Order: sequence, then structure tokens, then C-alpha cells
Amino acid sequence: MAETRPYRSRFAHSGPQQRACHGAVAVEFALIFPIFFALFYAIVAYGLVFTVNQSLTLAAEEGARAAVQDAPDTATRITRAQDTATGVLNWLPVAAITANATSAPCAANPATCITVTVSYDYANYPIVPALPLLGIAIPANLSAAATVQI
Repeated sequence: MAETRPYRSRFAHSGPQQRACHGAVAVEFALIFPIFFALFYAIVAYGLVFTVNQSLTLAAEEGARAAVQDAPDTATRITRAQDTATGVLNWLPVAAITANATSAPCAANPATCITVTVSYDYANYPIVPALPLLGIAIPANLSAAATVQI
């Protein structure tokens, strides 16, 4: 008659072999964890850079929309555009934000074009600290622009 034994997993060892496996797992973890952590950190850092860039684009667009509103002169429109663009970015450090609006004649017709440019100094005011070698791919300055025709 054949001997019947309950099913045992090959990992259900007991004794010295099991203790030897614990050391191997610790070594594997020590080798793999820094790679996974760096990958996760890079994803978070680039996600935040993307968020800041999208916010700059939104601020430039909102500033351009504010310039279209009725105003007595171009200087008032430019001031309104800059204030609106800066106000949209109130969650970022104020010292890092530069909002400029300029007016110039449009190339296609005799109307006036107002261009709102918003930039963020990411090199001096990073959202998350850069890991070594991660700072190579992150730009030092982020910017966005929007133009309206009046």
C-alpha cells in the first residue's frame, strides 16, 4: 500500500534551512528596496512638476481672460491680468512666481494682443527635494504663456 502524506509546500521547511532563507530575503530586500524607492520617488516628483506646470498654464489662461474684461486702458488690463495670474497660484511660494503681461500689436490685424507669461523658479523653490541624479531631468524654470486679442 502506498504511503499517504498530507500535502506540504516546499516552503514549509523547518529547522536550519528555514533560518537560512530569512537571511537571503533580507539581502534581497536590501538590494531591491532602493531601486523601488527611487522609482516611486521619481514618479511622485515628476507628478508634482506636472501639477505645477498645469497650474502655471491655468494661471496664464485666467490672467488672459481677466485682460479681456472691460477696462479704461491697456495698463489696467495688464495689471488685472498679472494680479489674476498670481492669485490663481496662491498655493505656491510667492517669491518663486513671476507673472508678466505685455501688450503689442497683433501681426494679423490692427488689434492689440496681450500676452500673459507666468514662470516658477523650481530650482530655488522645489516642491520636493531632488534625489541625486533626479535633478538632471527636472527643469530649473517652469513657464506657461497665453495670448488674447483685444
